[in-house]
Amino acid sequence: MVLLHGLGRTRRSMARLAARLVAAGYRVENLDYPSRRLAIAACAEHLRPAVSAIRQQAGAPVVLVGHSMGGLVARHLAAADPDLVAGLVMLGTPNRGSEAADIVSAYRLGRAVLGPAIRDLRRDASGAIPVPACPVAAVAGTRALIPFFRRRILEPHDGLVSVESARWGAGERWCMVPAHHTWLMNHPATAAAVLDALSVWVSLPERAG
Repeated sequence: MVLLHGLGRTRRSMARLAARLVAAGYRVENLDYPSRRLAIAACAEHLRPAVSAIRQQAGAPVVLVGHSMGGLVARHLAAADPDLVAGLVMLGTPNRGSEAADIVSAYRLGRAVLGPAIRDLRRDASGAIPVPACPVAAVAGTRALIPFFRRRILEPHDGLVSVESARWGAGERWCMVPAHHTWLMNHPATAAAVLDALSVWVSLPERAG
């Protein structure tokens, strides 16, 4: 399985989740990508050679687990090559766009700091993200610790992404976790939701090793 961090983060942000998945018997690749330098589609193209190599080595389609923007990058990867991906788990992913991105992208400083991908995270850009054919699971956080956006996002939300936006509504496996967006991937209930999806999508012989 392949883990993809969110905008402005690194693979270190997914390390705790990776450790839990490895402890459960799964082989995990935790990848970095230049999230602040490229638009979302370009991030997917940047990652494609590495994910394809992991799929070839595994001998079977892989499961992608993306936090926030990483889930949208994963949607691009899965939609472009159905043979690449066995399933997709999105953690706090703004499938219908983020009100926070609407606000931040309106400011030059926000665009300069977060790069071109911030525009792709707006609500009016969400329709451009492709829809993959693989099984999908989504996890949404419900605790908001960032005061600036707290009253600007439809409740309930995780501080950056509303539950309504994270809930794609395309027949995905679904759950809510009492966690803030920044640390959603570290919550034990999030790991449990990922493992629950994996138990359905990945057979025992394909797990570790």
